[in-house]
Amino acid sequence: MFLFRMALKNLNRHRRRTFITALIIAFAILIYILTEGLMLGMTEMSFSNIINLESGHLQVANQNYWDERKELPLKNLIEPSEEIERKIEALSGLQAYTKRLNFSVNLNNGIDELPVKGVGINPEQDGAVFELQKHLVEGRMPQAESSEIIMGAKLAELMDFELGDYAVMLIRTPDKTFNTIDGEIVGLFNTPHPSLNENNVFIPLTTAQSRLDIDNQITNYVLRMESQDSGLTAAEELDRNLEAPLAAYSWKDTAESLVTMIEMQTIETQVILAIILTLAAVGIINTIILAALERMEELGMMKALGLHEREIVYIFMGEAAGIGFIGGVMGIILGVVGLFIFNYYGLDISAFTGGGDVTYGFPISGTVYAGWELSSFIFVFVYGMVVSILASFFPAFWAARKDPVKAIYHR
Repeated sequence: MFLFRMALKNLNRHRRRTFITALIIAFAILIYILTEGLMLGMTEMSFSNIINLESGHLQVANQNYWDERKELPLKNLIEPSEEIERKIEALSGLQAYTKRLNFSVNLNNGIDELPVKGVGINPEQDGAVFELQKHLVEGRMPQAESSEIIMGAKLAELMDFELGDYAVMLIRTPDKTFNTIDGEIVGLFNTPHPSLNENNVFIPLTTAQSRLDIDNQITNYVLRMESQDSGLTAAEELDRNLEAPLAAYSWKDTAESLVTMIEMQTIETQVILAIILTLAAVGIINTIILAALERMEELGMMKALGLHEREIVYIFMGEAAGIGFIGGVMGIILGVVGLFIFNYYGLDISAFTGGGDVTYGFPISGTVYAGWELSSFIFVFVYGMVVSILASFFPAFWAARKDPVKAIYHR
């Protein structure tokens, strides 16, 4: 208790120095909390966009197709069957499922041509799995067995299309022959998923199958589950029940590149925190050395009266812990205020992309809001305390090793 009172008293001696040193730690914690909050917000929005607009919680596909899915091949497709659908329907937590067919399209407006991704959908089932209909800004969804199409408003603007226009879609069948789909644009959408807005056109599944001459085949089943976690569990369960070459893939499998990017961003955030707290550690070392030099006679007297070296070290480390505690509390308070302001106003992505969207990495557009986790607050607070205490050890040990007689007559 005596050592604690001594450390507290010494902190109070030079309030300005204590405050400035603590402020460096608070600044590091604030930067970490805001960066972590931005990353969490972008991650949550990205996964939400992928699940609700691109992949669902779970997909069933041919393993060979899955490995080449980005090339949009028309081979290794699935022949829908009651057996597969019974296994899907037996999953606990299943809310809905639908069939899709992905294929390559050259979109033509009579003058220009642009390669895009065509998606055959079942209009009656698709809305129960995906939220595309919620993002329609004009028109409606296509009717089953029609040649009607919908596309992103940005894609329509790029190709100079308007609602009611007819778009020519040049497609290539598995037999390497060419065919066309002359479809009326009946809907335009603007989703928070940029690549969907700029690269996708949607058409009824039966029409796409007929024009591609692939009978009843599809590229994948897409499932909506109760939650993201149940999607991961169901993927493992369904994968065990499916016969090769079919396999189940969760939303995480779809977003492998995003998961990797998030892991890298987490490491970068930790590095930023470490660099700033290293600067704070230098400030703490400087503070402890100055405090030791100013109180050298006092330290000599305490050692002469029988105070052990380790107890002197404990006093200085207690001071550093106090600085770390004050800085941690200040940082947490500033971080909470910063997150509140962040979430009140949001961050407009277009302001950082020249009015455009993020088309690489995080699939997001519009306004991003910060996320937060209690574990992050606890981690950064404890981390700041630990750095403060460790930074004080060597200067405290240096001061404690001083000869008491020389320390008393120190000038």
